[in-house]
Amino acid sequence: MKKLILAIFYVFIFNSSAIALVEVDITRGNLEPLPIAVSPLYIEPGSKDIKVNDKVIKNVGEKISEVIEVNFRRSGLFNTLKKDSFVQKPDIAHIKPRFEDWRLIKAQALVTGKVTVLDDKLRVEFRLWDVVAAKEMIALAFSTTPENWRRVAHIISDKIYQRLTGEAGYFDTRIIYVSETGKKTQRYKKLAIMDQDGANVKYLTLGNEL
Repeated sequence: MKKLILAIFYVFIFNSSAIALVEVDITRGNLEPLPIAVSPLYIEPGSKDIKVNDKVIKNVGEKISEVIEVNFRRSGLFNTLKKDSFVQKPDIAHIKPRFEDWRLIKAQALVTGKVTVLDDKLRVEFRLWDVVAAKEMIALAFSTTPENWRRVAHIISDKIYQRLTGEAGYFDTRIIYVSETGKKTQRYKKLAIMDQDGANVKYLTLGNEL
C-alpha cells in the first residue's frame, strides 16, 4: 500500500478554544444539521489535469470538493448547501469572502480552497470560515502525488469535522473485508481493503487462500 506523504505548509487556527459550531441538545432528541457551503476548489492558472492509473481527471478541485460534501452529508451533522445558490466566485471567496453573500443563503460555515498541479505534484489549500462571526477558523495546505487526491479530500473533511464538532473525524479510514464472487457451489473469497466511502478497492489476496 502506498504511503501518502503530506507536507503541511502552514497552519493557522484562530480561537482554538472556542466552542464547536455543531452543538447537540440531548434533551430535544434531534439534531439540526449545520448549514455549510463547500465552494469548489478553484484550479490555480497554469495547473494541469492529473492522471491516475492512465485515467485523466479533469477539474480535480471540483472532485475534491464533491468528496468533502458527500462526507459531510453522510455524517448527518451537516446540511451541505447547493452550489447553484452561491453568489461569490470560488477564487475570490478563498481570498476574502463576502460574508453577507453567504449569510443570504443561510450558511453558517464556509469551505474554500485552491489546487495547484505542477511537476507531478498536487498541492491542495483550504480554509474554513465562520460565516456568522466573519472570521477564518482554519487554513491548511497539503502537498502529495496526484493519485492521493481522494485521500486529501478525506483528510480535509476530518480537519473540518474536528474543528466544527470538537470530535476526531473518521473519513480518512479504510475498511478490510472479505469479497465473495462465483457460483453458489464454487465461491471465491478475497481479502480486500477500501476507503470508508467504498472507493479505492484493492485486493490483498488472490482468491485461493481463504
